[in-house]
Amino acid sequence: MKNIEKKISENLNEIFASKPEQGHRERFTAKLSLMQKPKRFTLKPYSAYIAAAAAVAVFAFFIFKTDTDENNYTASSDIRIAEVKQYYAMQLNEEIDATKKLLKNIDEQYRNEILGDIKLMEIDENKIPNTLDDERKAALIVSIYSRKIESLHHLQNNLLACNNDKLLTQ
Repeated sequence: MKNIEKKISENLNEIFASKPEQGHRERFTAKLSLMQKPKRFTLKPYSAYIAAAAAVAVFAFFIFKTDTDENNYTASSDIRIAEVKQYYAMQLNEEIDATKKLLKNIDEQYRNEILGDIKLMEIDENKIPNTLDDERKAALIVSIYSRKIESLHHLQNNLLACNNDKLLTQ
């Protein structure tokens, strides 16, 4: 570096005394304008490696995300089964209450028999096998509750008919 500075300082008069070659200004201006223009995006040789690494990362992300979704699906399917049970149990309890209201005008002997049958309608969770997949388990729960609710509807219709007959004969 010192050698270059020394040569420049020794030849300073000669450098400034001589005129630049013809066309020097035009070439210098063209180079200067190229330097000021925004550079276009060009791919470097290592860009392919970066793109491949990004593709592998995205692929790995989706693989691990899918595994997590399956774990969430198991937890959410248990929640869905619990919601199905809760919904149908609530409907069954509403029908049981409606049936009990209709039993007020029935003879005590028949009322006790019907109340005994209603108590048998309570679902036993142990009767649903755990070996079933979630979809079949939910279908079984819906089927059991639906049959019991349907039976209560039939019983309510008979009780209404019985109550209406009593009202007509009085």
